[in-house]
Amino acid sequence: MSEAQQQQVNLGSLSLEQLQMVREQVEAEIQQLSESIQQLKHASNKYIEAKEAMGGLKGTDGKEMLVPLTSSIYLPGKINSKEKVLVDIGTGYYVEMGIEQGQNFSNRKVQLITEQVNKVQTAINMKRQNLESIVQVAQQKISLYKQQQQQQQQSQPQK
Repeated sequence: MSEAQQQQVNLGSLSLEQLQMVREQVEAEIQQLSESIQQLKHASNKYIEAKEAMGGLKGTDGKEMLVPLTSSIYLPGKINSKEKVLVDIGTGYYVEMGIEQGQNFSNRKVQLITEQVNKVQTAINMKRQNLESIVQVAQQKISLYKQQQQQQQQSQPQK
């Protein structure tokens, strides 16, 4: 949900049960955003690995290597590159680029992902602040409820 779609709610007007539900929802959102950060970091690491692998290709024409068919099946192959690589630019499209171009592409992707991670981290921090506010209001309501209970017990005549 975007910031514009979110509504401001007066936490003091909510019951304890409603506060509990809001707290659980915010905790779930924090968990989901944290998982998104992990996925983004994983993608960033893949681009970093790709950049390093491209750097290792320079001057390796004719070198023999194992080409993965699956995660456990490899075929022998030879590097037949004239300083060119095929780069996956997304949704199954590949573009032939020079090694330096491919590395620059990877750098841009890592930078873009880092910016997204920072945005998501900011959202998590805001959600955590909201969660703290919810917990504080719930604690205040519980404290007030306990005070009222004590006052009622003290005001009732002893039998």
